[in-house]
This record gives sequence, structure tokens and C-alpha cells, in this order.
Amino acid sequence: MKNFLRLDGLSILSVQYMYIDHKDYLADSLFAQNHVSVRFGNEFSRDDSPYRIILCKVRKKDTAEFEKSMELLCNKMLLFGHNDYTEFCNNIMETLEQNRGAA
Repeated sequence: MKNFLRLDGLSILSVQYMYIDHKDYLADSLFAQNHVSVRFGNEFSRDDSPYRIILCKVRKKDTAEFEKSMELLCNKMLLFGHNDYTEFCNNIMETLEQNRGAA
């Protein structure tokens, strides 16, 4: 199950990511725990969904820890009772894959 995408960028110091989080921002504590410095960008949500799509930048040296945090986020979502998180992520990633290159 994938809950993030590494985006193309031109920076030599950082990597852009898009990830899916809960409105309670459960990933933030994982970033702190794993010592990942994250610069947050735009955030997208719908009124009928507790989940958010968040754009961010991570220093290149922190990318492995960021991706590890994303793996831990899946487990944390289940622990907090968000059983539909996996399905939501799969649907978003499938939609993105289907529309890749359409714009």
C-alpha cells in the first residue's frame, strides 16, 4: 500500500513529496520521532473526507526517514481506528495513475 508519491523537482537540496494524512495530522509526530525536517506546502481536502493530500519538501538526506515514516503512518492509522485509510490511499493512487500525463 502506497500513501505517498515522490514528485519530480529541480532542487539539488530537497525532494518534493505528496502524501495522504488524516485531518488530525498523524504523520507530524512520526516526522518528529524520526528527526525528519519537512517544509509543508499546499494541502487539499474535501468536506466529506477526514483525509488530506499534503505537498511538502524534504531534505535529500532525510528522504529514507521520511519514507520510513510513511510506512509507520499506515500502522498508526489502523491503531487510531481509521480502517478505511488503506482503501482511500489505493483509490487516490489508482486515480493518479489513470490520469498520469492527461494534463
